[in-house]
Amino acid sequence: MAVQGNHVMRGVVCALFGGVLWGFSGTCAQLLMSTYDVPALWITCVRMSIAGALFLAATAVKDPRGLVAVFRDWRSLISIAAFALFGVLLTQVSYLLTIGYTDAGTGTMLEQIGLVFIMVYVCLRTRRLPKLREAIGLVFALIGMVVISTQGNLGGLAIPIEGLAWGLVAALALAFYTLMPARVLKKWGSLIVTGLAMTFGGAAATAFVQPWTIPVAVEPGMVATMAAIVVVGTLGAYMLYLQGITDAGPVKASLLCAVEPVSAMVISAAWLKTAITVYDIGGCALILVMVLLVTQREEKPAAEDGGFEQAPDAPLFLGPAAVLGYFSSRVAERDDYGTAMALLDEGHKTFKELGIDEGRKKYPSPRRLMHSIKNKTTHLIENKDGVAIGMYAVSFSPDPQYGKPFSGRWLTQDSGGEPPYAVLHWVSVAPAARRSGVGRFILDDAERLARKRGRESLRADIYPENEPMRALLEKYGYSECGVVAVKDYFGREKRRVAFEKMLR
Repeated sequence: MAVQGNHVMRGVVCALFGGVLWGFSGTCAQLLMSTYDVPALWITCVRMSIAGALFLAATAVKDPRGLVAVFRDWRSLISIAAFALFGVLLTQVSYLLTIGYTDAGTGTMLEQIGLVFIMVYVCLRTRRLPKLREAIGLVFALIGMVVISTQGNLGGLAIPIEGLAWGLVAALALAFYTLMPARVLKKWGSLIVTGLAMTFGGAAATAFVQPWTIPVAVEPGMVATMAAIVVVGTLGAYMLYLQGITDAGPVKASLLCAVEPVSAMVISAAWLKTAITVYDIGGCALILVMVLLVTQREEKPAAEDGGFEQAPDAPLFLGPAAVLGYFSSRVAERDDYGTAMALLDEGHKTFKELGIDEGRKKYPSPRRLMHSIKNKTTHLIENKDGVAIGMYAVSFSPDPQYGKPFSGRWLTQDSGGEPPYAVLHWVSVAPAARRSGVGRFILDDAERLARKRGRESLRADIYPENEPMRALLEKYGYSECGVVAVKDYFGREKRRVAFEKMLR
């Protein structure tokens, strides 16, 4: 317990320092634009290009296979490219232009209004009204924005109209940055996605802006400040934040990173002597209250014995997009046997509702499940509160049923020895967590494990009547390969539709 407590404290410290360094990078950008007359677009090009290269270099060391494999997935590359333009690049440009017209503290505060756009999007998508805390947060955000932009004089703006306009664009860009890359982040990881997005965005900005045509006075102070933005305010802040997530958890880490706008305002005032008024402090406090309100989790009543807890409402924002997503997976242990069986029972109930006749002996048997748990091939999916909401198994052994002749053709051919494929089994999601992205998360997680073991493809077979699973597999790139005949322990033959997806 002492070790765990130390890790949490380390995570808290790392998350706080990460937020402070992000605020520091905004102040450095203000210094470059106000003292060295460096244009915001020039800073964007250089920062994104160098930072992207550093992230990709780190990825090449940590996950070289993943970095190569992502270039074979054109759907993911398209998603990352869109995220690069409308998420990363738009966020960088609008944020720096906001700072150019105002200051680092004001620019960072206005950017946080993006949480309101995220809240509106979530409410529209889920067809619900804002919860009370969200509505209060919205009111606080609007009042805070008015207080900062008018400085108490409602008859006019105290900051340039361009600064307010670009601040609202930065807020909208923050919403794009947060919401767009959720799936590719879970599939490929934050280092790969962030590195490629920064590289793609930097290349696009460089081609459009042509920074080499912009006269910039290269002085030691300017070079040192630019290096600080890239190394300290981008790469360093990001790594510290990831460590904070690992040790303290994403919710705690993201709330602690609310220190970013405060640190930007304080550092700007202390270092660059930017004037701070009581209205700035009041507006800052109101916006911070909004951040705490819209990122807070709601407590759910305990589930009845024998049932599953309701999936908690995911917070609308958990800090940078690199950690968006509300599920995690782990290898099932012996003590998880009861939980796994309960999830499988829910799957059997769903089969019955779909008109699927499994017979009296359900698959997998308790013995087979325990054997899978012992071999560490069964995985549980948990929400952020550690509640099991789904499961699956992935096998790397040759499947004897797949080696028999059948009416179809696999995408990969097994020539004996270690098979070129992995097999996905027993996908089951708790009823309360369905239609929330858990199935997609399971597919991505299974593909990640298959890639890690060097497999070329992932196979699965389903009952012909299992239309929900068929739709999920087809949606995410699985090809129907034919129909296999599977025999159970008693020799009874059941027909299954075979699917396979190439991973390379």
